[in-house]
Amino acid sequence: MLQPGLHRRSIRLSGRDYSWPGTYFLTICTAGRKSILGRVEHGTMRENLLGRLVRECWIKIPLYFAVAETDVFVVMPNHVHGVIHLHRPVPPEEEQFKLAKFGKPNSGALGTVVQVFKAAVTREARRVLRRPELVVWQKNYYERVVRDSAEYADVCRYIAGNPRSWDYDEENLDSRKP
Repeated sequence: MLQPGLHRRSIRLSGRDYSWPGTYFLTICTAGRKSILGRVEHGTMRENLLGRLVRECWIKIPLYFAVAETDVFVVMPNHVHGVIHLHRPVPPEEEQFKLAKFGKPNSGALGTVVQVFKAAVTREARRVLRRPELVVWQKNYYERVVRDSAEYADVCRYIAGNPRSWDYDEENLDSRKP
């Protein structure tokens, strides 16, 4: 919990319109980065029930957001990596960077897509697992705008190889030695 008067540092690009068409590489971590989505065995991710719920909800994102197309992704024990492409018509006068305005959430914005995804996973997990107090996700997420085809290829390789490199991953709290 933040102290009164303190604000969480934003990790978004200042002024970036996150409903702007583009390709975004996301990392969404579990609360406390706990390994609650399954385990990696010999370089292969073995999703548990919660991990399978995450997979199902990720695949359904385009059913709820016509502007969003999911691409390569992987469910890991304590996080999800994935690529989302946002598509929408952009009027010629619209600017990619503009001052952020407080108000109604933009239904086609990346943040809204992630928020709805996380809420759907949490709601379904609480119902299926009969744990109404369950907290699945940490409050924020990480994103990077994928700028070209070389970076896209790098991201795809990274995501595909994530289970094989799990034992060496800094985010793998289970492999850390005291």
